[in-house]
Amino acid sequence: QFVQTLNAVPEGDGTLLDNCLVMAHSETSEANTHSVTGLPFMTAGKAGGRLRTGLHVSGVGESSSRVGLTMQQAMGINAGQWGTDQNATDRAITEILA
Repeated sequence: QFVQTLNAVPEGDGTLLDNCLVMAHSETSEANTHSVTGLPFMTAGKAGGRLRTGLHVSGVGESSSRVGLTMQQAMGINAGQWGTDQNATDRAITEILA
């Protein structure tokens, strides 16, 4: 409903959703074990045309910090790396960058 509301607000040549970026995730990948391996993430919005939408990207074996780094780069922040210790990354998710 939140994403639909953003998509219903006209802004410029598109909608508010076209011009922003929203990220949602679960803090565990398996409820019974509270596993943090393979955390599901979802992004919505095109970040002003800087992101491609409608894609599923498997991040199996990758640091979830890649999502944060990609979001920063999409929003114009000059970040070359993000995260700490074993969760540090310098690899954005280039598949969704426009």
